[in-house]
Amino acid sequence: MRFLNSRKIAWGICIVGCLAAVISLLFLPDLIPMHFSNGVADDFSGKIQIFLFPVLEVFIAWLTGREKVKYVLTHSKAFWSDVQYNWMINGVLGFVLFTEFWVIYMALR
Repeated sequence: MRFLNSRKIAWGICIVGCLAAVISLLFLPDLIPMHFSNGVADDFSGKIQIFLFPVLEVFIAWLTGREKVKYVLTHSKAFWSDVQYNWMINGVLGFVLFTEFWVIYMALR
């Protein structure tokens, strides 16, 4: 249970995102969809843009691991515990990872 409440999950999500970007780069077409409207891609970018997702994940994990940010979020009116804080950060990183997988899936489809 201690592993589930630690920052290791956040960094694990970042590693999975980086690996997904590196592996998918070999298979992606030159243009990949980056914006969707009603389930249809309406904006395209170069395939190197897939690395924006891992960069965002690492930035979020690094920034939220800092003590000042953690102090502000755990001592606000909500008074979150460390476990709740870690689960919130893992949820945000999981959403970014899901979005990365969705863009890869739509590009390969």
